[in-house]
Amino acid sequence: MTDFLSKNESLLEKPIIIFGAGRSGTTVISEIIFQHEDLAWHSNYQELFPKFLPINYMRRLFDNKWWRVIGMNTQNNLSFTNYMLFRPIERYDFWEEITGKRIDFSRNFLLNERATPEEQKHIRTAFAKLVKFQKRKRLALKITGPVRMEYLTSVFPDAQFVSIERDPVSVIRSWLEVSWGQQITNQLWWYGAYSKEEIAKAETLKGDKFLFTAFQYKKLKETEQQEIKKIQPDIYTVQYEDFVSDPTAFTNSLLEYVHLNPSKLIDKFINKLLIADRNNREAESTHTDITEETKKQILELINS
Repeated sequence: MTDFLSKNESLLEKPIIIFGAGRSGTTVISEIIFQHEDLAWHSNYQELFPKFLPINYMRRLFDNKWWRVIGMNTQNNLSFTNYMLFRPIERYDFWEEITGKRIDFSRNFLLNERATPEEQKHIRTAFAKLVKFQKRKRLALKITGPVRMEYLTSVFPDAQFVSIERDPVSVIRSWLEVSWGQQITNQLWWYGAYSKEEIAKAETLKGDKFLFTAFQYKKLKETEQQEIKKIQPDIYTVQYEDFVSDPTAFTNSLLEYVHLNPSKLIDKFINKLLIADRNNREAESTHTDITEETKKQILELINS
């Protein structure tokens, strides 16, 4: 008997994996791309029921040939209605469920880590079901923090990666302005990549939340480049600043790269968004206001 994965391998051809440091524009850019009618993605309902893949049939109730009511990431829309709608999300209970106990997908850099054949089949089967049950043609994912590129390519060898870059000082300030960012100021949030010397260096920076956070940002970017050099993946690097300068041209170029046809749904969604360059805005409080001297120190640390 042919198993489910064998019959549905085409649903996993060239999955799109959008990644970058958190607060670098990954959410707004991925939300735009996820509007494409061909794409399936990890949803809030799947995260609520990580063991229950048939929950993905729910998308057909919200998004079909008669109507389309898709929610947004909660940081962009905090309404109760949005919480109830089927919408893209980036959380890790589902990932932890499908990768199994051996892998800490949410917190480990997963450097030099590959899925076993059994894990690969299990994960691919789960995502093939996700795409099939949502009644779409192709998988798209958003990942922040460590890229986990070697692990992901061991599961999806033909993945198309989209790397989103943003001014690092703006990213670091933004980390400190969100609730989860406070955790990063107190500990090295991800593990599995720091040497003993780096851990000792981090201890000396703990008294300065800006530099301690910048130290972790630096490690994300260093490991990202290490994995890119090692894996040499199919990758397209874009700048957040180019996106806010011309969202339509940016999106069209990105769609062309990942071999997606133009989409009226994407055009309509972009026209509804209020897109502004948030790099030059005022800090939300004096606690996250970065002086020119601190900015200089951050950039020296990152580039050292």
